[in-house]
Amino acid sequence: MPRLLHSVLFLLLCAATCVSANNPGDTRIAKWQGDKKAVFLLMFDDSWPSHFQVAVPELLKRQMTGTFYINPAKGEYKAFKQQWEGEKALWKQGMVYGNHTMSHQGVKDMEDADREIGGCTEYIKTIIPGNNPRLISWAQPGVGKGKWNITGEQLSTLLAKYQLVDRPTFRDHGAVYHMQTAEQMLALADKAITKGEMEYVIIHGLERREIKWGYQDFWPLNLDVYRELLDGLAERQSNGDLWITDHISYHQYLTERASAKVNVIKADDHGIELQLSCDAD
Repeated sequence: MPRLLHSVLFLLLCAATCVSANNPGDTRIAKWQGDKKAVFLLMFDDSWPSHFQVAVPELLKRQMTGTFYINPAKGEYKAFKQQWEGEKALWKQGMVYGNHTMSHQGVKDMEDADREIGGCTEYIKTIIPGNNPRLISWAQPGVGKGKWNITGEQLSTLLAKYQLVDRPTFRDHGAVYHMQTAEQMLALADKAITKGEMEYVIIHGLERREIKWGYQDFWPLNLDVYRELLDGLAERQSNGDLWITDHISYHQYLTERASAKVNVIKADDHGIELQLSCDAD
């Protein structure tokens, strides 16, 4: 896919190639964008109202982004469609949408799965301009027993068909469900920094204090905990330790870095000329 390759080569060249000012021509491909030590992903599931009411405003205060896994046929999404698609839509504020199926109701068979998974992909591509084909993050929704009726092989076929990239597992990474404190979540960030790898947290609802409609969204994370988590991540980001990004940007960087090569063509006091290549699709 030449267009995808072109965009990521630009990313590598502009953000990932580090040049030593003391030794012109001493050039390498950074392990992570901006030469950060590690990566951290913030993911939000199920199209809850607290995502645009609470999650995004706090992210924007700290110049962060997140991946929001939407269900366009789910009641909460349809009730607040304008917030997801209108003039102030989340994606227009720097957030990234992922595929969480159309309805979050499971799939009856392969035909139904194609509608649920393919339909959500096409929906995202319709509301958000961009190259087609394009990579979109995928997260399988948690549904009741007997409601997910396709095999792993069938799912892989659909992910390939719609250029979907499977995100990391929910296991041991769910806010509220697995972790209740900012300290627990920031321990994942510190683990990533120590190992030089990627870690993440998956959040469902956020506590809504100012907007009280008689209920909180599913598994609401305490607002103070959420703010403490973001402040801790922001500190690690400003220290040069973390690249906080969306799932697809991480996936692209990791994939392209694996086959990226940089050669110094010329280096002197007047400038440095580099040649960057990458064999990724």
